[in-house]
Amino acid sequence: MEDITQHQLSAAELLESLAKEHQVPMEITEQMAHLMARYPDLSLTGSRTELVDELEKVLESAFKNKIVEVE
Repeated sequence: MEDITQHQLSAAELLESLAKEHQVPMEITEQMAHLMARYPDLSLTGSRTELVDELEKVLESAFKNKIVEVE
């Protein structure tokens, strides 16, 4: 269990680093980190589809709330 937790922390740290590098708003980064923890195993039936649906909601919300704007 500890290895999984360490791996998730490493993935979350990588996500945060990449988000800063690519100027992704922290609110989106936090939501994505939450989804990474919620869907750790995409080989489970339906989990990939659910994750894609959740990511679409995060992005739609970001555009709707003007967290991200199209140039």
